[in-house]
Amino acid sequence: VMVPIANGTEEMEAVIMIDVLRRAGADVAVASVEKELQVVASRGVKLVADALVRDLSDTPFDLIALP
Repeated sequence: VMVPIANGTEEMEAVIMIDVLRRAGADVAVASVEKELQVVASRGVKLVADALVRDLSDTPFDLIALP
């Protein structure tokens, strides 16, 4: 499962979704759509992605979950 994040992402929507998917046993890749791994969420919380979206472009995903 890929969960893309960007500057301004609602942090609770992203973090809860990632947590629930991982607890359910999904292999989750958090991907930044920005030019760097770290994004600044809507309330100033800094989130660090696992990879950049462009680096995962050749990776097949069963699901892309948008927070």
